[in-house]
Parts: sequence; structure tokens; C-alpha cells
Amino acid sequence: MLHLFKIVSAFITIPGIFVTAFSIIFIFYSKTDKSVRYTMQKNIRKDRYLFLVFAIIMYLISSSWFTYLISKSLVLVDTEDNGKYIVVLGGGVDKFDQRYEIGKHTLRRLYKALELYKKNPRKIIVTGGVVDKGLPEALFMKKVLINFGIPEEDVIIENKARNTFENGKYTRELIGDTAITLVTSSLHMKRSLWVFKKFFSKIYYSSADVPIDFRNSYLDYLPSFEAFSTTCYFFREVIGILQYWLVYGG
Repeated sequence: MLHLFKIVSAFITIPGIFVTAFSIIFIFYSKTDKSVRYTMQKNIRKDRYLFLVFAIIMYLISSSWFTYLISKSLVLVDTEDNGKYIVVLGGGVDKFDQRYEIGKHTLRRLYKALELYKKNPRKIIVTGGVVDKGLPEALFMKKVLINFGIPEEDVIIENKARNTFENGKYTRELIGDTAITLVTSSLHMKRSLWVFKKFFSKIYYSSADVPIDFRNSYLDYLPSFEAFSTTCYFFREVIGILQYWLVYGG
């Protein structure tokens, strides 16, 4: 009963409801095209297959197995950790009314930095400013690291950067061209490395925040909001790489 409940829920909640809706429309057109005049059948036939395509696309981009496969094209294998500094890129701060919270991507990156620090204590640079409104995310990142138990003097703030390119630029201005260990999310690492190699000659890296929880169970073949969200994140990174290549050169 539990499995049946999860399957039904997957197709009656967003984004699975769109798969269901497009499939129903396709079936409806399949039933009705026999009852209309011949001159209208060709148009209906084309329309119904369009909805079938929509249903398939929506199913793919909201399924964990598909997200897992496409994510592997961006995910890199971590290097050894020999950086003189640990550099953590901000991944967002959430604000609701007057309440601020560290974003989940940022939190996972900070936890990865904590793991690296415990194995080899050194300075940690947290980089992230204000994109639109609010406070620099680097301030929140420093607070989290201190709460993790890292001494305040070992946390360096870079609070001007508004994007990945500026993360690299302003970090270079802080510490010069020295070996660093870069920490960011798995899907964001390829773009980050492309940027940071413009400013640093020696970069090690360690990814945090796995793209998707894929266990190859029946749940991974059902539509889910988590998979859909990760697919959107994946395509945002692909577009980001293309934009950076066009704006800043290869």
C-alpha cells in the first residue's frame, strides 16, 4: 500500500501532474479523432503526438534516473587536498520576512570545508557578496563556520563578489596566486574551475552537495520535484558555462 501511495502521489503532484495531464490529453485526442470528419483528423493527429512529446519530456526532466545520467557530464572526481587556503564559494542565503538562513547549497559546501579543515587546519576564505538586496552571504558563512568550531581568525571574508567570476577575481586580490583548494557544489565545479584557472595557477578541488539522491529504486523512476529542481540546476550551469565562454573568452 505504501508503494502504491507513493506512485499515485508522484503523478498527482507537481511536476508529475503535468505528465498525467499531457498523457490524458493525448489519450483523449486518440479517442476522438475517429469521430470527427476526415479533414480534421490530420491536425488532431499532429496535436495529440505533440502532447505525447510533452508528457515524455516532462517525465524525463523530473525523473531521478535521467537527472543522474545528465549530471555525470558535469561532475568531476575530486583531487588531493594540497591547497594553502580553502576557498568556499557562496551558494545563496535565504530570506523570509526579516529572517535569514544559510542556503542548503552553501551549508553543504561549508560542511565540506569543515571536513577538509579538520584533516589539515589552515585559513578558509568564504566568498560571496550581495547580488540584489540583503547582507553579504560571506558574513553568514563565517558565522556558520565559527559555530562549527573553527577559530574566527582562520576565516577570511570576501564580501564583494556577485558571481563566480568575481569570486575568482576578488579572491586572487586577497591572497595572490597561491595554491588553493576550491570547494563548491558538484554541478557548479566545472564552471568554477574554468573561472578560477584564469586567476590561479594551482588549484585543487573538493566537491560538495551531490546532484541527486540516486539509489536505483522504483522511486528513482517516478517524477519528483527534487529531480526536476536538479535538472533545472543542471541546465542553468550549462547555460552559465556558455555565457561565461562568450563573455570572458575560452
